[in-house]
Formats: sequence, structure tokens, C-alpha cells
Amino acid sequence: MLLKIRSLFNLFRIALQGSERNFTVGSVNRATFLLAVPTMLELSMESLFVVVDLLFVSSLGERAITIVGISNSVLILLQSVATGLGIAATTMIARRVGEQKPKLAGHTAMQVVYIGVFIGILCSGLAFTYSKEIVQFSGANSQLIGYGNVYTKFMFGGACLMIMRIILNGIFRGAGDAFRAMRALIMANFINAVLCALLIYGIGPFPALGIVGAGIAMVAANGVVVAYQLWHLVKTNRRLIIGKRQLRFAPVLMNRLIKLATAGTLQFLVPSSSRFLMIVIVAKLGESTLAGYILANRIVMFTVLPAWGIANAAGVLTGQNLGAKQPERAEESVWKTGVFNMCYLGLAAIMLLFYARSIVGIFTNDVAVLNSATTYLQYMAIAYFFFGYTMVISRALNASGAVGTVTLLNILMFYVTQLPLAYLLAITANWGANGIFIAIMFSEIVLATACVYVFRQGKWKQIVV
Repeated sequence: MLLKIRSLFNLFRIALQGSERNFTVGSVNRATFLLAVPTMLELSMESLFVVVDLLFVSSLGERAITIVGISNSVLILLQSVATGLGIAATTMIARRVGEQKPKLAGHTAMQVVYIGVFIGILCSGLAFTYSKEIVQFSGANSQLIGYGNVYTKFMFGGACLMIMRIILNGIFRGAGDAFRAMRALIMANFINAVLCALLIYGIGPFPALGIVGAGIAMVAANGVVVAYQLWHLVKTNRRLIIGKRQLRFAPVLMNRLIKLATAGTLQFLVPSSSRFLMIVIVAKLGESTLAGYILANRIVMFTVLPAWGIANAAGVLTGQNLGAKQPERAEESVWKTGVFNMCYLGLAAIMLLFYARSIVGIFTNDVAVLNSATTYLQYMAIAYFFFGYTMVISRALNASGAVGTVTLLNILMFYVTQLPLAYLLAITANWGANGIFIAIMFSEIVLATACVYVFRQGKWKQIVV
């Protein structure tokens, strides 16, 4: 028993150090664990971003919760663009690493960076310029717009840094350097938490900026982390070789990346735009219901993001093993990672089923908001039992190059099932918030069933990237 514990501890240490480099040979269980641990911790740090922000902002009242929820729904749309490019980066770089071509992998990484800078500046500039109009379209009244105007301008203006952070972490994951992405998020969380405390409440010589302080903290944290990521990408990474030749522009390679990224962006625009439209629907049910929905969604993000980290590990293993001409090993990795993910999400579901009200009570004392958020979390806990394989299979399909297939699956879930059913039940049938929650739960079951069916067909194994 002691030897097994010691062996597991050593494996955990190796995972955090990132010293293992080749995931195309040896035990699949070992490879899965070594990639899953840092990617899970990375997205745990991402979810901690959400919770830290929520803890500070919730103390400022219902208006603060609502404006942060609205601005984050817009930022998720921008994240879709970054995530699409991150998918393209992970897919192509994982293949090149699996083929043992570090110089070509480095060259690919630099093209991703160039595209990311352009996209980040464009998206951030547009969101900043039309920030008032965007918030107004989301259903906010004039008082709420005035209250959150400076905050939203900071968040939208700094979105370019958030986009670059996501893209650079996609590059690291594709190379198998999940530990580097994890460390970047740890740094971001520390900076964000410290600055939130100082700037929101005005501790020491700092002025009390309220909700604006939360925006400044987030932008500053992303800025420092992007600098850290770029330094390690160019100077210290050995899995991606970046020299003078790798810095040159490669239009043909850029074109391939853009095609993959466009499909990936569309894929993530589907759920993120759906969530944005869902807020518009929920807003028709009143401010308390909307605040409860937003609050519960933030808690869901906290519990689910680590599971996406595990799913990312499956994507990297799929890409690298397909690059090494080992499709059966890639498939084995997916099923084993799916079991790992189901175990984690099962525990999270049990916690939400029994302790949802206590968890929500940490963030609010408003009875109406508390009831709405608690009910939503209990519905979502049931859907968690379907999440595990959905996440893992979608990431694996993306890594294989079947990005368009995953996009169609998302359209089936969100636009064919979730949004129409939510409007029908909540507004037309007058079921209120329960109608929204039932529609979301049912759509997750539909997506899980479709994902397993598509993956079992095996066509993803023949795709050339």
C-alpha cells in the first residue's frame, strides 16, 4: 500500500513538473494521468477566476452580479474566437509533435500567435467601441448601463489579452506542455485575487473603485500572464523549436490554420451565442430570476471547467497518437479518459444535489435569487452524469480534425433543442424558470447521445490534418 501511494505521489510530481515528453508510447493510463492532472488543475484555476470574481462582486449587490454576468456572456462570445484558434493550434501542433517535427511545430505556433494578435485587437476594439449598445441589447436598463459602463469598457478593451492567453495555452497543450498552461493560470489567479481585494475595497493606499476595480484586476492579470507565456514559448520551450526561420510568415500554413480555426470558432460561437440569447429569454422572467441564473451558471463553470481540463488531455493524446499512426491507442485514450471524467463529475453532481442551497448561500442572501439558483443547480446535477463522455469525445473529435462534426452536434444541442424548448416551456407554456432549466438539462442528454454515436462510427481516424 505504501509503495502504491509513493508511486502515485511520484507520478503526480512528474505531472506537475511536466518532465514527461512522449505520450505516444508506454501505458495509456500513465499518459492520461500525466496530461489530465495539469490540464485539470489549469482549468480549475480558470474556474477559480470565476469564483474569486463572484465572491468579490456579489458583495457589491444584485446590480453588480447582473452587469458582470452580462459582460461575461459577451466575453464568452469573444472567447469562442480564441478557443477556435486554440483548437486549430492544439490539433496541428499535437500532430507535428507526434510526428517528431519540433521545427514545424514551432513554425505553426508562431503563425497562431500572429493570427491571434490580429484577431484580439479587432475583437477588443469593436467590443470597446460599442460597449453600451451591447449591454443594452442584453436587456439591461439605463440605470444598469450607467452603473456598469466603466467596468464593461475595461473588460471589453482588455479582451485582447484574454484572447491571447487562451490561444497561447492552446499552443502549450498541443505540445504536451500542459504544466506550463497550468502555471500561467496559477499566476493569473494570484494577481487577480490580490488586485481585486485592493482595488474593489480600497485597502491601504489604493482607492475603493468598486466594480471597476474588478475589471482592472482582470485585465492586469491577463497582461502579466501573456508576457509570461510569450517568454516561455520563444525562449525556454524545447518541444517547439522557434528560431529565425520559424518567425517568418507562412501564408499557406496560416490558411490551413484559419480554416480549422473558423470551424472551431463557429463551433464555440454556437454555445456561447446560445447562452447570450438564453440570458435575453431569462431576463423576461424578472431580475431576481436572471441574477439567480447568472449566479448558478458561475457555480456550474467552477465545477465543470476542471472536467474540460481532463477532456483537453484526451484531445492532446488523440492528436499526438494519430500523428504517430496509432489510431487504436488514440481511441483507447478517449474511453479511459472518459471514465476518469465521469468519476469527477459524478462527485460534483452529488455535491450539487445535496448542498446546492448551502453553496448558493455563500454568495447571496436574497431569497428569490437563492431559490432560482438552487433549483437550476439541482437540474444541472442530473445533467452532469451525461457530461463526462460528451466533453472527452468532443475534444477528441476536434483533435482528430473533425471540427465541423462537433459544430453540427453543438447546433443540434443549442439551436435545434435548447433555445426553442426553453422559450416554449418558459414563456409560451408559462413554466417560468423551471422551463428554462428543464430545456437545458434535456439538451445535454441529446448531445451526449449524439456524441457517443458519432465517435463509435470511427470516421475521425482517417482525417488528415
